[in-house]
Amino acid sequence: MIPAMSSLPLAAQRSPAEIAKASGSNFLVAFAFLSPGRRRALLAVYAFCRVVDDAVDRAGPGADDAEDLLGFWERELEAAFAGEPRTPLGYALHQAARRFELDPEPLRELCRGVRMDLAPPAYETFDDLVTYMRRVASAVGVACLPVFGADRHRARPYAEELGVALQYVNILRDLREDGDQGRCYLPRAELRRHGVEPAWLRSSPPVEALAPDGPVAALLLAETGRAARLFERAEALLPAADRRALKPARLMGRIYRDLLARVTGLGPEVLLRPRVRCPRWRKLALALFGIY
Repeated sequence: MIPAMSSLPLAAQRSPAEIAKASGSNFLVAFAFLSPGRRRALLAVYAFCRVVDDAVDRAGPGADDAEDLLGFWERELEAAFAGEPRTPLGYALHQAARRFELDPEPLRELCRGVRMDLAPPAYETFDDLVTYMRRVASAVGVACLPVFGADRHRARPYAEELGVALQYVNILRDLREDGDQGRCYLPRAELRRHGVEPAWLRSSPPVEALAPDGPVAALLLAETGRAARLFERAEALLPAADRRALKPARLMGRIYRDLLARVTGLGPEVLLRPRVRCPRWRKLALALFGIY
């Protein structure tokens, strides 16, 4: 028996468009490059990624309802691909899967990655962190390849590496927000190498930690440099035959490189400022003049 809509989680009662509009994500600007049919499909994939992430992110690690919400969306994913959706989002995902022959496995991998956030993050090395980033970010890019019209096999290495680069920028610009919630995604080995305590990476760090030549500055210089190299690695994997189809993904890369430049310029002050954002006019400029 299909439950009444009022008995479902709030996000399950909303359409993909309503979910996307509420997010205000950088991802939405990429929709402008797609035909209406592809745009609807991408909206369904994006909205699913959004509600899965919100199930844990907004509740916080260890929250009683996070496991239940995540489980709900995992079941809805399977129902959508089985042709038995019970939510507006599930129906939209079902339609997208039929039209573009979507593979559910990347979205399952996303759920596995988000599930890792049910416990406070503790990654010893960057390689350990990459496993998480490939699940929560690279898997999203891989899922979108058929919607973009790119060859899903040829373009997969590019999507995987770009996802890691995008996610690492998110980690760097969210240091303050994550720190205030008791989270730190940066590799513990890198923190020790620079003499940085995880507790310093929050909105009220020790004054001495913020010195221009201090430990936090050195850590951020090293890790923003690493992020820049991740983008270079992704760019080297961009298949020429899919360059046009991957225009939305390439735009996301340019927006996040802009964000990385802003984080790099702020240095330790990223812990004292509101979350770094790319202004709307800048996104439009990048969309109109930055991608060919």
